Amino acid sequence: MRLTSKIAIGAVVVAVIGTGAAAVLGGGFPMPGDTHPPCAQLPTAAEANAALARNQALAHDIEALGAGISVGVGSPCPKGQDRALIQVTYESKSERDAIGGLLTRRDGFGVAVHLVER
Repeated sequence: MRLTSKIAIGAVVVAVIGTGAAAVLGGGFPMPGDTHPPCAQLPTAAEANAALARNQALAHDIEALGAGISVGVGSPCPKGQDRALIQVTYESKSERDAIGGLLTRRDGFGVAVHLVER
């Protein structure tokens, strides 16, 4: 094989790898993020509110992890469905990591928790 052919093949390989890496890192391909269970599996809004009321200490501990963190009851489902979950909003990756770390060490709320970046 001639040297020019090897260089051409090498250039194509580098271009393909670079394009793929840029697409993944730049968001060209959707990567899995935080999701919640299907709406039919979520508790009612009353149940989610009761779970938050029973676990106020955990909610306060989560909010204390960062200034951009808030905990409340959210409804990710279409209007008219009485389904809800605990929604934790955050502003930065470090806050998200801190929330995840705390939730893995604690018992949780007893209902689904959905993390949402502001």
